[in-house]
Amino acid sequence: MKPAAFHRFSLLLGAALLCATAHADVTEAEAIEAQLGSALASADFAAKNCPNLAINDDKVQDLLKRIKKTAADLRAGEDYDEQRTVVQQLDKQQGRAMICMVLPSAHGGYARGVIQKK
Repeated sequence: MKPAAFHRFSLLLGAALLCATAHADVTEAEAIEAQLGSALASADFAAKNCPNLAINDDKVQDLLKRIKKTAADLRAGEDYDEQRTVVQQLDKQQGRAMICMVLPSAHGGYARGVIQKK
């Protein structure tokens, strides 16, 4: 894929992620919950489809403790559902290889580093 196409794809994925977390006056716990919920959807996709990626379980557990939630709680949430839909659509449009390439850098903020290259 050409660099310009990769850049557009990265911007599209980043914009989709930001839409899920663009709230005014959110608390730190709400921000962590939104960002981690989104990252868990990407992590679940990566675990099934991207053998070159790993999930930083220590980071996930640390963030879950901070917000006093479980991974199941977040997987039942809107942020997870929205991100899962985005990843599924991008999988159909761009292909798995492209998604696996950008997922380690797709999530920022509190969720930065949840998905890592092996």
